[in-house]
Amino acid sequence: MDLLEHTKIWVNGEVFQGKIMMGMGIALLIGWFAIFKSEHTLLKGSLIPLALVLVVLLGYGSMQAFYRPTHLQKVSNLYAGSPEKALEQEVQKAQKDEKAYKTLKPIWAVLIGLFLVLYFVFPSPYWKGMFLGFATLFLSLLVLDTVLHYRLDIYHQALKGFT
Repeated sequence: MDLLEHTKIWVNGEVFQGKIMMGMGIALLIGWFAIFKSEHTLLKGSLIPLALVLVVLLGYGSMQAFYRPTHLQKVSNLYAGSPEKALEQEVQKAQKDEKAYKTLKPIWAVLIGLFLVLYFVFPSPYWKGMFLGFATLFLSLLVLDTVLHYRLDIYHQALKGFT
């Protein structure tokens, strides 16, 4: 396999995950409106963090699904002119992205723990819902970043094999 084949596999995985995220976002949006109409205080407290989960799922998922294929086109164009430069650029991008994932995952884990502790500290159902919602937000981010990092790591290892 060459650089373009590996990039195509990686991009296809990113697009597929984006579509899954958008589907989950649409399902959560329906649930969000049901919570909005409910009178349950704990659930009402979770509306703000769940709205942020919606932004991540629909916003980042859409970006993955619709704009990631343009990355493949950019790499293809660069590869046609200079395969070495295309490889170098992709390795640098993969290293930068990997560093971001390695930095963010522990942060998400700490924030999950913090908000779960706050859940048990505050007695008000509204605040319990808010803290549980934020724990859910950060758990969602941890899961998404873990899956994205896993796929990126495979791609990055393949790129290293070319150098």
